[in-house]
Amino acid sequence: MKLCRYLRWKGFYGRGFRDDRDLAAALQRNDAQYSCLRTCQPWGPDDSLTVPERCQPGRGCFTLSPKDPSASPLT
Repeated sequence: MKLCRYLRWKGFYGRGFRDDRDLAAALQRNDAQYSCLRTCQPWGPDDSLTVPERCQPGRGCFTLSPKDPSASPLT
């Protein structure tokens, strides 16, 4: 799973993930509302809902997060 760099939620702040399974487990545990850093709302610039499963490659406003598990060390 890839994440958009503008997707935000309280549980993600400053966190690194070992792999995709670690990231998926964190998303499944999370019950916080998501927001988009571009709009500061629970919807993106395209007026679609801001949630991990929708903020994926192929969405016009998507930009890959630098915290991609394959590029980010566990902290």
